[in-house]
Amino acid sequence: MKRPFDTIRDIFFENLEKSKENQRYNFSNSEKFMVWIVGFSIAGLSIIVTNLSEFNQTFSYCVIKTILILLSLSIISGIIYRWAFYFYQIHYQSIEFYLRGAFSNPDIMETDPADLTNEKDIKEVARRLKSDFGEDVSFVLETYEKSNDKGREFLLNDLKEHYKKVGEWAKMDFEAAIAYVKDTYRSAFGLSNKRIDSLFKANTSNSLKTFGWITTVAFLISCISFISVIIILCIAY
Repeated sequence: MKRPFDTIRDIFFENLEKSKENQRYNFSNSEKFMVWIVGFSIAGLSIIVTNLSEFNQTFSYCVIKTILILLSLSIISGIIYRWAFYFYQIHYQSIEFYLRGAFSNPDIMETDPADLTNEKDIKEVARRLKSDFGEDVSFVLETYEKSNDKGREFLLNDLKEHYKKVGEWAKMDFEAAIAYVKDTYRSAFGLSNKRIDSLFKANTSNSLKTFGWITTVAFLISCISFISVIIILCIAY
């Protein structure tokens, strides 16, 4: 039976995959819808400009000018939507990358070991070696119990020093792995150092909110502008 902590973590890790699929589905649908809106707006703008004299005979100058402004606004908003959504995706992927690492359950050594300098209990040191690095040093405990004070102090300090060295090695190995991954990403995608570093951080939430807000507003403006043109044409015709 799993620990409650592991269960909750696994549930949210699975939800990340569902969230990723939902986002792709929503993006695909919204992208198609926006292509239609912008496409119709461009077509409408072209028809009016090409046949401006004929439209002047049917609609007033004010109506035509309003329609042209709304169609232009719809096109510009559609372009801004696509631009903002692109950056929204980038920041979302950075956060998703971070969350996948946080919610995954890898059997990995501790890369941020505890400071056992003042630890006096050798059993705690042995426990930390087992839990943090998978090293079973329980055989030392028997020798520790049979030793005198000087021998016990030596064994305790030796284990603490061993824990420190293994911890330093694990941390350096982790940093080397991250550096290797960054170099691989940089070579494969031609990304800048700043862009690569942002993939390994979760501090893009403000940018995500900003581009998400721009995306929503641009989408609404584009749609409302196009719908307004249809309504105006129906009323003024």
